[in-house]
Amino acid sequence: MKNYLATKWKSLRAWSSTTWRQGHIGKAKVVLAWYGLAVVVMAPIAPLIPDVKLELRPAMTEPALLCHQQQSLDEIVGAKDVTNQALQEKFRHQPEVLGRIMTSDSYMQRDNWAAYQERMRKIARGQCREVTHGDPVTAGSMEWQSSKDAEPLKPKRMQVSYQGQKYWAYAGQWQKVTGNTVASQDHAPLMISRKSSDRDDRSAPPVVDKSQAQSSSHRRPVPPFARNESYAQVRVVLMRDGWQPVVSKDADQCMEGDTRCEGRPEMQTCSGSGLAMCRFRWQRDGQQLTICTAGEEQAMFHSICE
Repeated sequence: MKNYLATKWKSLRAWSSTTWRQGHIGKAKVVLAWYGLAVVVMAPIAPLIPDVKLELRPAMTEPALLCHQQQSLDEIVGAKDVTNQALQEKFRHQPEVLGRIMTSDSYMQRDNWAAYQERMRKIARGQCREVTHGDPVTAGSMEWQSSKDAEPLKPKRMQVSYQGQKYWAYAGQWQKVTGNTVASQDHAPLMISRKSSDRDDRSAPPVVDKSQAQSSSHRRPVPPFARNESYAQVRVVLMRDGWQPVVSKDADQCMEGDTRCEGRPEMQTCSGSGLAMCRFRWQRDGQQLTICTAGEEQAMFHSICE
């Protein structure tokens, strides 16, 4: 058996040396062959190697995202704001103007908001979830070895395990747990998971003391909505979530035949010009919420207004 393996090993080396000299195709054949051999050899050993315990990098200022599908991560990263897309189309032949627009704070804030909304939709639908410091996330040893050199916060993905389920995550957000885990006081201020927070912006979170957290713990988050989602659907979601229309004496009068506001007593204002914006007010357990819509014929979700 020993002589047989030695003969095979010698033959493989000779074949590799000869094939490697056959140009790019030959080199590709050699690389694939050795990669296949490594997979075959490691396959029986891999299950015996213990998983690597992971923790968030101390610099992380928001929960990490775990998704069941890689596509979900890609869709969040690739989410685009409709206003930004319109600007790109309008000024596509004016590179200097477009450059100034795309590097402006308002442009980046709109794209960040689009990514945030997509993130929240994925969480609401059960496609993704958020985890924070101290959550027991692990990765296979081989998976971690191939991903551990990813730059922090770069969208290089790896597969991890959390509470018995497999997820995809951004490798750059994690580091291996060593004998001395990072002390909690050395972590960057980390916002509470958005599933239990009423935050709707992308700014860095303030540090909140325990008394403040307890006083606001009863507040629930606003459901996530997509830009250009029908306001009729928005109303259904809000009412299911316990929100009630607010009727104001000083609200605009809904004109007969205006489908944007007919039968919607929460309407505050409706414009017939520009983007044809409307404002609708809601309340729940002392919380106030104003929804802004756009569209001349049909009210479509635009944003959560001040």
